[in-house]
Amino acid sequence: MSKRIISALVPAAALAIAASVAAPAAADPVADFYKGREVRIIIGAGVGGSYGLFAQIAAKYIAPFVPGNPTIIVQAMPGAGGNVSLNYMENAAPQDGSTVFLPMQMVVHESLLNPRVKYKAKDFHWIGRFTDVALVATAAKRTGIKTFEDSKKKAYVSGGAGPGNPTSVAPLALNMMAGTHYKVVSGYKGTGETYQALERGEVDIAATSWLTLNAIHGALLKSGELIPIYVIGAKRVPDIPNVPALPEFGDTPAHKAFMKIYSLQGEIGRSMAAPPRMPHDRIKAWQAAFDKMIADPAFRADARKHKIDLNPLEGPQVDALVADAMKTPAATVAQASEIYAELLPGLKKK
Repeated sequence: MSKRIISALVPAAALAIAASVAAPAAADPVADFYKGREVRIIIGAGVGGSYGLFAQIAAKYIAPFVPGNPTIIVQAMPGAGGNVSLNYMENAAPQDGSTVFLPMQMVVHESLLNPRVKYKAKDFHWIGRFTDVALVATAAKRTGIKTFEDSKKKAYVSGGAGPGNPTSVAPLALNMMAGTHYKVVSGYKGTGETYQALERGEVDIAATSWLTLNAIHGALLKSGELIPIYVIGAKRVPDIPNVPALPEFGDTPAHKAFMKIYSLQGEIGRSMAAPPRMPHDRIKAWQAAFDKMIADPAFRADARKHKIDLNPLEGPQVDALVADAMKTPAATVAQASEIYAELLPGLKKK
């Protein structure tokens, strides 16, 4: 190549390099939105249970993966068995991406069976699932109960975290379908309070997630002070294979329909979601951040420290799970709705 050609190319190359250096980096509107911003994670339960645990761990580890690195805080919004928070996220929460939430696990069956709620599970955008969750009812050793069958022999007092909470509804369903005689006291504000009541002798039976039982009451489980008697979930818990799950009860088609729909809550487990009208690019950013958090060794180490068994799903997978559940045939939903209305008479339309 001649010196003349080389000399002609050099200025052009220099100009191209100068232009690339001078050009500003492509703007990231998601990062611009979240930079310096405070984001709330809403939970519909007290901070002392597993919702609070997952929300606080997420607040700690997900922020670095969200563009703009926002400050993330947890806000508890208990009430109406968790429906206060779900109604809020559907109808009143900021929709701009500054508020996300951990839906109560009964969000699907409430959407299908409760005509009074003001939300639909299919409206929410699912960010991801930490794990599926089974609630486990336990009896105090002092009761003499050793199996579920033992709990049918007389009336026992069962503590519930609000009238519509699964810890209150499940024992009522078992009274109807399995021959138990539980007296449900549903005025406690969370499962933490129900276990305090069990320790004080106010109630004989209390329920919470298997995760929380192991993390908080593990010593009492191992010593036999707490006896698992039934599972509020779609299937038995592998660690306690002799303890029956709700779908095993019920003899009529209506009873079986109710138990099937009601037990879907275990598949939702502990998940994270976004409100209905959150911008699409911010939803995708949170889904990506969630997946990165789940893979983060520091997050996984903290989960192990808290005795959390992760069984994650990506956001689109949870979306598909919810969408499939919401396609339950109308006749099945109608049968289950009648049962739900019998269990909770306040649900009946006026």
